[in-house]
Amino acid sequence: MPNVFSRIATAYAICGQLITAVDLLPARNPNHIRFRLAFTDSSRLHVSEEWRRGALGAYSYYWLDAHDALIQGWDNAPHHPYLDNFPHHTHIGAQSNRQPSYVTTLEEVLSIIRSRLGTV
Repeated sequence: MPNVFSRIATAYAICGQLITAVDLLPARNPNHIRFRLAFTDSSRLHVSEEWRRGALGAYSYYWLDAHDALIQGWDNAPHHPYLDNFPHHTHIGAQSNRQPSYVTTLEEVLSIIRSRLGTV
């Protein structure tokens, strides 16, 4: 099972010099990983993952701009059953703008952020 430090190492492997700071956040239990990444444009990614028997269970990745406005968020909270690919979905620009999502891992989210902010 990954730990917070291995997940942060993954973030650096994908986003390299785009990351300016990392904050460790309190977790609910030993299987819960939480941290926040800051990027060169002052945006931040809030990461929350719950691992179950070595597999990713619940996840939430929320990318906010410098003013705490939502850029995009990805999660699998099971509260939008009408969306294709339930429970996986994304919020684009606002919590109320929900779309189906096939992006389900931190690696995929970081690749999106890297492509939007520029390559390293």
